Amino acid sequence: MANLLNKLGSDIQKIILIILVSAIVIYVDYAFIIKLQLGSIGSTETKIIKLEKDIAALNKDLALMQQSQAQMKQKTPLKTKIIISEDEMTGLLQGIYNLAHKDNVRIIRIRPLKDPKAKEEVMGEQKVTPMVIAMDLSCVYHSLGSFISDLENAEQFLAVQDLKIVRSSSDYMRQDVTLNLKTYVRK
Repeated sequence: MANLLNKLGSDIQKIILIILVSAIVIYVDYAFIIKLQLGSIGSTETKIIKLEKDIAALNKDLALMQQSQAQMKQKTPLKTKIIISEDEMTGLLQGIYNLAHKDNVRIIRIRPLKDPKAKEEVMGEQKVTPMVIAMDLSCVYHSLGSFISDLENAEQFLAVQDLKIVRSSSDYMRQDVTLNLKTYVRK
């Protein structure tokens, strides 16, 4: 019987030891691993809420932007461009010179070029001939942008066909520009 009690006492000690080791493992698991996981879940939840708010704001801004674009299309009438006659070419060149002066662009050379191979085209009810206005300019970069914008927003039909920009050899702040404008003239 004493043997049985020793064996039973030894088994109880083993069971207590197993319970004690299990309790330590559960405590360590909760104290370190589960707390970190719960903290990570909490921060992820905060990020999700912030992203949902950002998406809602983005959708609102997008709707406002689309609405304003629709209003702009309704308010902005399309300008019709004027096709000049051959007799008005001098006036057009003077207008280009005035725009260049306004935008602080120096025109070194300007010359209208009629392509001998250019064929007459029909625009609406008018027969027109394509023509190129070749220009050599000297200016700073931002003045060039203003000048091109003014040219393309002019009453006459003018479109930039070719553009070449090279830094000026005499002044590193200025650009030497070769600009070809396309226009049409009626007879």
